[in-house]
Amino acid sequence: MLKNTFLHIPRIGKATERRFWEKGITTWEEALQASRRDLGVSDLLVKDYIERSFKALDNQDTDFFAELLPTSEMWRLIVTPELATKAGYLDIETNGMNPNYSIITVVGLFDGQDVSCFVYGKNLEELYEEIEKYNVLVTFNGKCFDVPFLKAALPGIKVPLAHVDLRYILRQAGFSGGLKKIERYTGLARNQDELGTLDGLDAVLLWQLYERGEQEALTTLMRYNAEDIVGLKPLLELACNMLIKEIPLSIDLLEVSERVTPDIPYSQEVIRQVKMREW
Repeated sequence: MLKNTFLHIPRIGKATERRFWEKGITTWEEALQASRRDLGVSDLLVKDYIERSFKALDNQDTDFFAELLPTSEMWRLIVTPELATKAGYLDIETNGMNPNYSIITVVGLFDGQDVSCFVYGKNLEELYEEIEKYNVLVTFNGKCFDVPFLKAALPGIKVPLAHVDLRYILRQAGFSGGLKKIERYTGLARNQDELGTLDGLDAVLLWQLYERGEQEALTTLMRYNAEDIVGLKPLLELACNMLIKEIPLSIDLLEVSERVTPDIPYSQEVIRQVKMREW
């Protein structure tokens, strides 16, 4: 998909990109061979950026594209095989909404197969190194919450510039509402047992219970967090496929992944305590 994209070139918007496609200029290679008359814009500008784009793609330099692509089109990085394997799915839990007065309690990071957990007071600082393994970040509402909170809590952390906020990508694909609602609507829901009843307030209470000495409250919080991030990958793939279908080109659809079950234990009794506020 990225090699069919021209939106990252200055002075090219969606109308011009679609005009390229309609003229048969559907790839970077074809644009390099096109005449100025066919392009209808500065051929030197287009060809210079395409040559730079090839180099950036070869180097997996997603920062190059992130600085140029419209935010609404950042999903095109995910449907590019050379870049999709470097995507990290992230979600944070906190004990409050204001980063000036609250802390990050748990961070979950999913590489598409395995979940890594980072906990305040244990190994949260390891996130500095771990997040640099990824060149695309995927979140749900992360632009407004997770990333600003992370940068405040961990000064100097190098969050990938290429950030796909699934909340907005799903909206483009026709889905709205919270993560769990969309999961249910699309048929990609998590198991609806006691764990599935937890919400953001419960996550705060789980941390408070852990601080009182209940160790199973921490693992339950980690599992709750992990369930959020493992669901992002299939939802993103589904949303990308819906957006691909709106493009008048022959582009292979993504295979929608099965939802991974995190290997993190949780306590039904702790969940009951939190729900009943029994402590």
